[in-house]
Amino acid sequence: MFGFEASWMYGPVALVGVVLFIAVFLLPSLIAFNRDAELRWVILVINLFLGASFVGWLVALYLATRKPKHPLGMPV
Repeated sequence: MFGFEASWMYGPVALVGVVLFIAVFLLPSLIAFNRDAELRWVILVINLFLGASFVGWLVALYLATRKPKHPLGMPV
């Protein structure tokens, strides 16, 4: 049933899978740059080099989503 005639679908499906994987892998960095986080470049480096371990990815995600620290007297 899904022999040779369905093999043309493997390329686009694989491409979508790779794009989704990269988007999820870089999610902490995307969040950090979108929120203009103070440590966005550090988060990107952590994400790229330690993101393959789930712990590194979680650390990058935590740093990307934490509240920014404001000096006293500054409105939040």
